[in-house]
Formats: sequence, C-alpha cells, structure tokens
Amino acid sequence: MSLGAVSRALGINDATLRQWADRGRLPVYRTPGGHRRFLREDVEALMQERSNVSGAGAPHGDDPEAPVLRRIRRKLSQIDLSQQSWMESFQAEGRDRMRLFGRRLLSLLLQSRLNGSSRRRGETLSETHMLGHEYGSEMAARGVPLTDSVQAFLFFRQAVVESVQPDQLQQVVEISDRVLLGLVDAYSSRLALIEEDPGPPARTAATVGENR
Repeated sequence: MSLGAVSRALGINDATLRQWADRGRLPVYRTPGGHRRFLREDVEALMQERSNVSGAGAPHGDDPEAPVLRRIRRKLSQIDLSQQSWMESFQAEGRDRMRLFGRRLLSLLLQSRLNGSSRRRGETLSETHMLGHEYGSEMAARGVPLTDSVQAFLFFRQAVVESVQPDQLQQVVEISDRVLLGLVDAYSSRLALIEEDPGPPARTAATVGENR
C-alpha cells in the first residue's frame, strides 16, 4: 500500500505516518525509486490494535464520538455564529476544512490514551502537535489572522469541554493545549520565512525617478 492509501486508512496525515514508520511502529519498505510501501496485513493489524484501544469499555460498534458530536451540534445551533467576529475570516471552503479538522481533532481528544506507555503518550502528543501545525499552516496560507484562528479553535474546544464526561476533561485539555501550540508554531514559522525573504523592496518615488 502507498503512503497516501495508508494515511487515509488510518485517518492520519502523511507526516505522522512517516514518523510512525521511522520509529518502527509500522514496518515500511522502499521501492527501487525510494517510495515507501506498506504491507496490507501490517496496516490491518495496526488498525485492529487501534480499534481495540479506542473501543475499550465501549459496546461493539458504538461510536464514542457520536454523543459528543450531537451535544456539540446542539450547542452550536443555539449560538448565533454571525456574532463571532472570527467567522468573517473563514470563507466557505475554509469552513469546510475547519469541519474536517474538528472531526479529526475530536477523534484524537476522545480516543487517545495518555495514561499508557511513555512511548505511546509521546506519539499521541506528537501527533496532536502536528495536527495543530497542519491546521495553522493552512489557515496562515489562507491569510486568516492568528487571533481569528486561535479564537475559532478555542470556541471549538469549549464546546468539547462542555460536552465530555468529567473523567475525560484532563485529557481533552492536555491534548488541545498541544494542538494550540502546534497552531501557533505554524504561524511563527511562516512569519520567520517572510522575515527571511520579504520579497522585492517597494518602489518609492525616488527609485522610480532614478530608473528613468
């Protein structure tokens, strides 16, 4: 299986999958051209492992995200989003991307386990940081101000916090804090690139006159 196919099957981004492969969590093979390939049986085994972990304590076939999603949708329906100033920064396409990001984030918030081995904990926190960085990079590229991106994230997080069970609260806060750091890091990285390469200097009246 190709890198993209495995990423879609596992519901993670390509960067996370590369990191898992480099750390030996998922065996990887190289084609003569240098492309990464994965055995289907290895991928299916990892999917089963993740399913067993995320489904522990839940009835078979029950989606742990479903009741939280229902509560979040109910909360959002009671709020006039037009009164949220940050909404003006997100066009229709950006809002669709935010919904996808929110679903991926919710899956991490509810299904991750931070009380396992130190290695698994580190992988989870690393994945959440990369998710925040991915979200921040895309919003920065769209020209969305950092303040608006942070406000949108905090709005979503508050809806989740008010919807989860008390025993999930600490994990939600810890993971979402990591996502927020990744978001801010992405904007900082973009700002650093702009400062390193600000582009051609603005043409002033004096330089225009010199060129005549």
